[in-house]
Amino acid sequence: MKFVNIKELGRSPSKYVKFANENDDVVITRNGHPYAMMVKFQEEDIEDFVLAKHIDVNSEFIKAKDEFKSGKTTNIHDLLHDLDESDD
Repeated sequence: MKFVNIKELGRSPSKYVKFANENDDVVITRNGHPYAMMVKFQEEDIEDFVLAKHIDVNSEFIKAKDEFKSGKTTNIHDLLHDLDESDD
């Protein structure tokens, strides 16, 4: 892992993009504190990345988990069982 301050990144951005792609992650610092990170990224990873980082998706997962714990929802096995019985 390499650390670089934001001013140095601005002087040589392609150098650090290349480093992240070929070697390891680059942590970008600002005023001596971590600010952002550059990581190698494959095209096939974009969907997983967006889903993992999208704020609304994460909050919806938390909401669904809370609803399930409180009994406001049903699990898929019970739902499928109920649907099978209603078809008979």
